[in-house]
Parts: sequence; C-alpha cells; structure tokens
Amino acid sequence: MSQLDHQETAESGRELEYGVITPTQKSQKVMVVGGGPGGMKAAATAAKHGHEVTLYEAGKQLGGQALLAQLLPHRAEFGGIITNLSRELKQSSAGVVMNTKVDLALIESEKPDVIIQATGATPLWPSSFHYERGDGQVCNAWQILQDEVTHGSSVVVADWSGDWIGMGVAEHLAEQGCHVRLAVNGSHAGERLQSYVRDCNSARLHSLGVEVIPYSRLYGRDEDNVYLQHTASGEAVILEGVDTLVLAQGHNPNTELEQALEGFLRPF
Repeated sequence: MSQLDHQETAESGRELEYGVITPTQKSQKVMVVGGGPGGMKAAATAAKHGHEVTLYEAGKQLGGQALLAQLLPHRAEFGGIITNLSRELKQSSAGVVMNTKVDLALIESEKPDVIIQATGATPLWPSSFHYERGDGQVCNAWQILQDEVTHGSSVVVADWSGDWIGMGVAEHLAEQGCHVRLAVNGSHAGERLQSYVRDCNSARLHSLGVEVIPYSRLYGRDEDNVYLQHTASGEAVILEGVDTLVLAQGHNPNTELEQALEGFLRPF
C-alpha cells in the first residue's frame, strides 16, 4: 500500500512529498483569525494535526476575497475554493465563530496557545494620488463588484497591479454599457497573468470596446478629468470627461490585530 492510499484528500498534488498527516504529541489551543481561504485551510490543517482549533470570522460569510473574485466575469470557479474549503473545515474538528472581531479582550478570555493571523487586506489608496472630495466620483474595485456605488457611464479603471482585478472590473463595467478606459501601469493589460488567460481577457475587452492605455501611473483627479503620467516618457496624460474613477491599485495588509498584539504574546 502506498502513501497515497492513506490520504483522505489531495494536498497540492504533492502527497508523496508531504506524506501522511500524523497527530501531534502536544495538542495546543489554536485561534485562527480570518475566514478567507488562508484561514480556512490553516484551521482545517491544524485540527487534522490534533490541535484544539477555533476560527473567528468578523463577517457573516466565509471566503474572504474569493467571494469578490467569483464576481468577476468568467471567474465563477473561484467560488469552488470556498465550497471545497468549507467542506474540509466542516469535516475537521475545528470550531467556527462568525460575526466576531477578535480583539485583546477576546484573546485574554480565550487564552489561546497560538494565534494564526489570516486577516487579509483592504484596497490600497495610493499616497501619491491627488484628490479632493467633491472633485468627481472615486471608488475602488471592491465597491464596484459589490454594487456599493452608483457609477457613471464614462469610467476610467486605474490598474496598478496588472492582474485579474483591473481587467475584470473593466469588462464588468463594459458589459453594463459603460464607456471604459483601462489605464495600466505596465506595458500591457494583465501583465502578471498567464499569457493564454491574458489573451482571452484582452480579446473580450477589445470586443467590448474597452480602450487600454499602457504605461500609465495614476496622478490625480478633478471634477471631469483623470491625470496620469506616462511611465516611460514622464509626460502628462489627461483623460477627459470622466464620470467615475475606479481604483485597482493593489491592497494593504490588515495589520490592526498584529499591531495590537505587539509585546502581548511571545512569537514562535
């Protein structure tokens, strides 16, 4: 009988390398903070090792940013991550507490031996971005995907990351009938994506009439215009007649809990 016969589930396609999960000789009380894919997997794995695990999620639904990813055009399969990890978590002995934000008071009450922080991130608002409130609508990609804002018909998506988000949000808005300009801080849209995925996305954007503006660093916004800087020449690029500017500028890690815990717990 091979090692694979002992495995209950696949583990990243490297079952022979990782071997079989064996119970720990010293069970610890583990608090996992954050119910995204990272937190869910950490909680299920720690429980399989025999630790006493409780996962805490501040919101009402597990999944983290995968909940947003599945809302992008042609990316519904991201929801499968949530389904699979939820099942794995349910099959483990880990407990799950929803609608609960972890703070020092809760930590002092529960007295965990180990805290695993998986608190995710929030959309980045670039410090170099010049904007005064009232100068025109500015929102982020998360707000668009969750229908939290009413956007105009002429939209600029400022994409710093060059990944799924900028291209996906541009396509999402174009499908709604918006005139969309995608300004990317790179030589082309989807610079960080696999070539075959990028090409498929680019084809759909072209068919929808999305204008892609490369080498574009976001600078500022006023009532009607978005100001960019060409990253190669340094020259100004002005996009006129903009109703809504959508920021897809990356993310900031949520370190609020980490900062609160400084000096409170000893590290490994």
